Amino acid sequence: MPTPVEITADMEIQMTAINHRRISISGSLAGLFLLITASTSQAAFVFTGQNLNVTYQETGFELTDTIIAGITDPDISYLDGSNIGDGIMLDFEFIDFDDTSVTFNLRGDGPAHANPDYQTTGLDGSYIITLATADFFIGSVSIGSMTDMIGVELDKEVTFNGKNIFFDISTLGILEVTPGADIGSITLNVEFVPIPAALPLMLSGLAGLVLVSRRRIFK
Repeated sequence: MPTPVEITADMEIQMTAINHRRISISGSLAGLFLLITASTSQAAFVFTGQNLNVTYQETGFELTDTIIAGITDPDISYLDGSNIGDGIMLDFEFIDFDDTSVTFNLRGDGPAHANPDYQTTGLDGSYIITLATADFFIGSVSIGSMTDMIGVELDKEVTFNGKNIFFDISTLGILEVTPGADIGSITLNVEFVPIPAALPLMLSGLAGLVLVSRRRIFK
């Protein structure tokens, strides 16, 4: 038969578990409420006016420009004073951001492509677009249009994660129309998803519920 001291200690343990559970439930509900309201009320993210890092990267070589999208039109272009514009771009090449898309104009001055009507860019690397904001992440990327260009597919040459879009230009082809001035264009459409500040609160509350449940099971 439990002694009064054991009963009191057991009651204190139970009360502590109940309080932890109440706190966890409150945190979860508060986080869920803020998550829903923030998702519905927060303005949609767009490229224009945002800080972005644009990088050209290949083995042993990298150029990065930090820009505010939409300040110039196009945002990065041949001999515009930027690292990429001055470092690797040719005449008529550019990268331009719209609110929810990015367009690449690329020139086919490289070696012949596997398709005899096309040329490669002559570059063996990728463009990487990185979001600086902590409030949004990239939800999806799709090819909106592609002109005079082949060899670009989603999940192959175009991939993404929460903060980055990767565009491998090493094997694509540009239609050969005028030698020395062949230009291909591709536009990538991007959808963004907000990350409300309430999310960590909700996750911590859910973690607390799991911990309390495990304690009750193994008690």
